Amino acid sequence: MRVLIVESSPLYREILQQSFNRFRGVDFVLSATRMEALAEAAAQTVDFVVISGQLSDCDGLSLGRQLRCDGLVPIAPIVLLTSSPSAEMAMDAERAGITEIFRKQDLEELVVFARHFLDAQQPLRCRILYVEDAPEQRLALTAQLREWGAEVDAFASADEAWPVFLGGDHDLVVTDIVLGGHMTGSRLINRIRRQVAPKGEIPIVALTAFDSPQRRVELFHLGIDDYVAKPVFPVELRARIRNLVARERAEERSHKLLEATELGVTVVDEEGFVLSMDHNAKRMFGIVGDTVCRNFAHFLVNEQDGGKCMESLCWLIGEQDIQRLRFTGRQVDGHVFPLQLSSLEIEPADGGRRFALLTRDVSDEQALADQLEAVRDSAARLGRMKSEFLSNVSHEILTPLNAIVGMSFLLKQRGLPGDAREQVEHIDAAGHRLLGLIDEILDFSQLESGKLELESVPVSIDGILAGVAEAVELRAASKGIGFEIKAAFMPSDLLGDSVRLSQALLNYASNAVKFTERGSVTLSASVIEDSNARCKLRFEVRDTGIGIAPEHLGTVFDSFCQADGSSTRRYGGTGLGLAITRELVELMGGEVGVTSVPGMGSTFWFVVELARAAAPLAVLQGQDESPLDDIARHYAGKRILLVDDDLVNREVALAMLSVTGLQVDMAENGLEAVRAVREHDYAAVLMDVQMPYMDGMQAARLIRTMPDRAGLPVIAVTANAFEGDRQRCFDAGMNDFIPKPIQAPLLYSVLLRWLRGARGATGNSAARIFLSEA
Repeated sequence: MRVLIVESSPLYREILQQSFNRFRGVDFVLSATRMEALAEAAAQTVDFVVISGQLSDCDGLSLGRQLRCDGLVPIAPIVLLTSSPSAEMAMDAERAGITEIFRKQDLEELVVFARHFLDAQQPLRCRILYVEDAPEQRLALTAQLREWGAEVDAFASADEAWPVFLGGDHDLVVTDIVLGGHMTGSRLINRIRRQVAPKGEIPIVALTAFDSPQRRVELFHLGIDDYVAKPVFPVELRARIRNLVARERAEERSHKLLEATELGVTVVDEEGFVLSMDHNAKRMFGIVGDTVCRNFAHFLVNEQDGGKCMESLCWLIGEQDIQRLRFTGRQVDGHVFPLQLSSLEIEPADGGRRFALLTRDVSDEQALADQLEAVRDSAARLGRMKSEFLSNVSHEILTPLNAIVGMSFLLKQRGLPGDAREQVEHIDAAGHRLLGLIDEILDFSQLESGKLELESVPVSIDGILAGVAEAVELRAASKGIGFEIKAAFMPSDLLGDSVRLSQALLNYASNAVKFTERGSVTLSASVIEDSNARCKLRFEVRDTGIGIAPEHLGTVFDSFCQADGSSTRRYGGTGLGLAITRELVELMGGEVGVTSVPGMGSTFWFVVELARAAAPLAVLQGQDESPLDDIARHYAGKRILLVDDDLVNREVALAMLSVTGLQVDMAENGLEAVRAVREHDYAAVLMDVQMPYMDGMQAARLIRTMPDRAGLPVIAVTANAFEGDRQRCFDAGMNDFIPKPIQAPLLYSVLLRWLRGARGATGNSAARIFLSEA
């Protein structure tokens, strides 16, 4: 393949050559002037010509005209490149024999145009059955076809060609229409078209000396794909053969692609009767040999309602857009499999509509989906088992822990001598340490399961900082290290979860005190972004402790991880505190981080964004007396009932309540609690959950059915500390929730809140409080 490029500019000539380099088997002839171009065209045939609109010795239009007129380039395309094409130039170019005009900047369009032509000049690489009874024409055209790269089986009659056609594998048939012998060209075409695919669909080119509109119509009715009038113009025949072979190869590629995708194709009529099946579809349904004419519904399983299956198939066939439905397919041996089916209308034939049903065996996908579903069920089951296990274990641990913490609290109130008091302090510290461990595990479990929900209530940053300081100052002082708070002015109209903010900061502060032997710990807070709707705060805890090695900084916030394994043995802890802080902060939409220098200390920080209240928040007024003093002053003499199946827990709660001046009744299960509430008028009820005979939630539901007890406060006191347990208590009709071990300040605070609410309802009538363990 020779391409002649005529361009005076060396740079643009190089650009043109590079653009054509993407084609295989192309030789370039480069010319700068008219004389060079004419000499090259005269010396050897060229197959494609590109001429610049303006050359150094002439214009491209005149050169193209001369190449055509002198017969140097009689047929090959001549392309003219110009910077400013016009309608007048286009008319002159057409008269001069120029094939096409392109702007110089549109090289990609020129390349696309050239690709179609150059592809057509590639070797045919096909097998042709050629029938022609005129020897001189047959010999000449056979030689020409072979020169183009085709393999040719040439015959003088259709009678000789027919057996070879049946036994061979040809890509194309070229036949004369008027033939000698028993079989004419028309009959040969007719017999070919009566064969089943793929032989019956082979492309056919007819050669005829009788070219007229009527004759062409007759030939196409016979089933030809194209025709060439005699005498045959070789270049025209080659172009038509190339187009038909290219179309056939494209269809073959499509079939191979379908086979590679294992997508079956079944052609049906508008009623669903099978007209043909490809190899993939036959293999999918276990069919050997030709398909017997039957409705495609035969290959589908009517699982419940046979009419419904047929109705779905008819709907799928009739849809204009491609739809996908799931069916259960059935092979001829009865084996069933999950099947995805879609439909596409194709060209109509014989006046009827045809549809291609695309089928895909989705057994592997279904098996994977079933496995994933089983894994999800297993994970959910394990999650439930884990929650139940933690709930049961925590309840069993917290119940005796309530007795330990409660009794140690009561003993400290009795003014014990020095040694005894120190021993009780150790017992109390150990109990609270165990309680903190259980709280960490429960918090982490709720965070891990995504069941922890944050509150959005007014928060006081100053109050949170003060509460954290109060919790760790005593321990810091005992180690001889300083503890300092640095905080600028904090907004007073913020909304958030003060409990979880305090927990996150307390984890930082407790760790700082734990890992610091000398020096100080500083807790600081600052506003880094502020607007009318949101406020972004940064909290830091800086210490002068042991620090963290650089290689461990990336894992300190991981679950059950500490910077150094030896620190676990020396300082204790589960490694959950920082992981919980990270989860809590991320739940608030913030981020955490740490910087540290080994031996010099660490700085742990987190940033959170809190909403601002739409209206100014009411300022909480301080109280002159504690909740305990308030109860003793205003509610002494009222009675409460304590219900708990554990004797020690009843004694602990009774001792805490005895200093309030309240009178207490007791019961050991929910059944006794219901009976007591029905017989007596109480100001409040404290209710545990797990008790024999009747649990606390059942008792609360029964109490809520009593018309005259609708406003009676029922407060849960339980060792079931999960968020779901709290919600179940509320759903049962309880008003509040006190976790075990019972902390006396919390008990007094909750009681005071509900006694105040009950005072307006009960007036001055004598009331009794019945305490029931939930």
